[in-house]
Amino acid sequence: MPMTRPRLVVPHFSEVETSWPVNCTLDGLFPASEAQVQLALGDQMLNATVVSHNNTLTATATAKAEQESTQEIVCNVTLGDVSRETREKVKAYSFQGPNLTLREPNATEGTTVTVTCAAGPRVQVTLDGVPAAAPGQPAHLQLNATAKDDRRTFFCNATLEVHGVILHRNRSVQLRVLYGPKIDRDKCPQRLTWKDRTMHILQCQARGNPNPKLQCLREGSMFKLPVGIPFLVMLNYSGTYYCRAASSRGTDILTVMMDVQGRNPTAITIALALLTILGLVILAAALLYVFGVQKRHDIYHVRQSSTQMPLEPKQPDEAVALELS
Repeated sequence: MPMTRPRLVVPHFSEVETSWPVNCTLDGLFPASEAQVQLALGDQMLNATVVSHNNTLTATATAKAEQESTQEIVCNVTLGDVSRETREKVKAYSFQGPNLTLREPNATEGTTVTVTCAAGPRVQVTLDGVPAAAPGQPAHLQLNATAKDDRRTFFCNATLEVHGVILHRNRSVQLRVLYGPKIDRDKCPQRLTWKDRTMHILQCQARGNPNPKLQCLREGSMFKLPVGIPFLVMLNYSGTYYCRAASSRGTDILTVMMDVQGRNPTAITIALALLTILGLVILAAALLYVFGVQKRHDIYHVRQSSTQMPLEPKQPDEAVALELS
């Protein structure tokens, strides 16, 4: 048995009802396999797993405190009639919460919503940046629900100091506000001027909870204008359209005037004439070039007797006869 005591590794503090590991090791035992190890939390014996390797003995176990208190972990190693023992203190704490609640998770627009964050004793809570009056006290927040508060998230932070260490826990909750349909006037123009046979998108959007259904119908007919997808604008699409957003919370209607302008026949005629003239000019230039090259392409014979004679074009038959001579 060595003169050193076992090495006992445990956390300095742990939460109540939470399991944590215990590790005890002793080197220099011989024979290590003959040694006995006991691990205990206070008066409670722990179920330890013991492993020996060469002259080293290791015992592991899990422990759990049932209530807030400071308890001792004991590791005792015995070989023959000699024992070595190590003790460490573990503080068990209780960190309850935080509990974040909405009095009305689905509130109607215009009603008062109360948000509450609470935790256990000695715990300081902060709700959306506003701390509670004192540790152990809840934090409250009230607001008049509007459409802008839909899907708003509230955050609660709880802190507890244990042995000089600050522990943190966070919770969040989302508020849903029920409100009627609203067509976005900034994204849905009330007057449109488009050209015939061009592609466009009607960028109208509607908000609401629950989500509304949006349709744009032409006045006096059941013709439905596509919303949010590309479509080919036709001349007969001109007219007045009523865009209607509807849900179980109500309706919202917006009038949209569409003016589809036809193509300019004069401009089209001028463009076609210019293209025709340009094509004729290109064709004439090409013909002149081809005929000019063909005219200059012939066979000439140089008379050796005199250098004063000009070159004369020869017919192909004459050229062959001269070459044979």
